[in-house]
Amino acid sequence: MRRALLVLFLAGTALPAAAIDQAPTLWQERFFWDALLTARDRLARQQSDPMMIPVMKAIAGQVAQQVANLGQIHQYVKAQGDNLRYAYAQPDPQPSLDTILNNFETLTTGCDQVRQNLYYLTARQRIAQSQALPDPEMYQAGLLILGQVQQLQLTLNALYLDTTSVRGVVGENKWANDKHFTHKTEELMRSVVRVQDSVFSVYNAGYELAMRCR
Repeated sequence: MRRALLVLFLAGTALPAAAIDQAPTLWQERFFWDALLTARDRLARQQSDPMMIPVMKAIAGQVAQQVANLGQIHQYVKAQGDNLRYAYAQPDPQPSLDTILNNFETLTTGCDQVRQNLYYLTARQRIAQSQALPDPEMYQAGLLILGQVQQLQLTLNALYLDTTSVRGVVGENKWANDKHFTHKTEELMRSVVRVQDSVFSVYNAGYELAMRCR
């Protein structure tokens, strides 16, 4: 008897939940919240700068350009590793090392330029935050920026590993290096490491921007 009552009780407690899920609604109620969301999106675009979404997409493209720039630097750094091994295998490595030294200086300048570009893009995102309002298209543009920053970080990781390898090759052949060459090698390493700060900066600004648009 108690078991039968328990079954009836459980069945009875399930009815209200089912009734709520299947409650009758007016057609206006079914579209009311969708209308509110649409109105919110339109209001956001009216109150924000009309160029907000194009600017965010442009920032994503500019970050992608820095990914390409960093990728090109990475390929040149890898090539310097092969050049160093060739130079150290020569009876007189100095002429080759002079060329490699010039390449190191160019690569260092390239890394510094990428770092400055990323700080510039950070500033653009900070300015955009003042215009950011909840909007689906703005949010998707924010996610696009973050996706490019992720690729930027992966490219920087690969560049760091190969720069460390080049530094190791130089360290193993101290007999052929003068102080100036060693200094330029360390300078390149520091320049690559310093790019990380700007990557963090552009990511943090991009994340805050995307969250404001969510």
